[in-house]
Amino acid sequence: MINLKQIGILILILAAFMVPVSAHGVHVTTNESNIIIADNSTGKLAKSVVDQMGVNVTVYKFASADDVTHELEHALENSNKKILAVAYTDTVQQFIGQHPEVSSRIIVVDANQNAIQQGLTKLNVSGANSAGFLTPLLSGLLIGLVFGLGIGAVWMKRKLV
Repeated sequence: MINLKQIGILILILAAFMVPVSAHGVHVTTNESNIIIADNSTGKLAKSVVDQMGVNVTVYKFASADDVTHELEHALENSNKKILAVAYTDTVQQFIGQHPEVSSRIIVVDANQNAIQQGLTKLNVSGANSAGFLTPLLSGLLIGLVFGLGIGAVWMKRKLV
């Protein structure tokens, strides 16, 4: 016969194997795959557009063209890296001219809200977090339903015996 202590241990074991659900997408490491190249004057605008769209894109404020070139060189090695440039556009255009193979993953746009939104859409990062709070809500309901049915079945079996 199953007692409450065994049921409690089973629930703890199952809870330990659950993966948390996040409403804000995947947390990225230092090797971000979607970035925006900005400077002090364009960084705030780019960040506000990213927050408004709810996408998983990191906005970097660069201080020099050499730093931008160094970051663009990482796009040569990482085929998943997508870059939107709203600052240092001449440097980025020159880099794309030298390396046309990355032209589909590096886009240069003007520093205005509509251009940044269209650039993010072209890079296919526009709907990364469109689920909002619905995903964790449905996940929680599903987990609760499964646990409820399991505990209810054990309880009813115990009552019948």
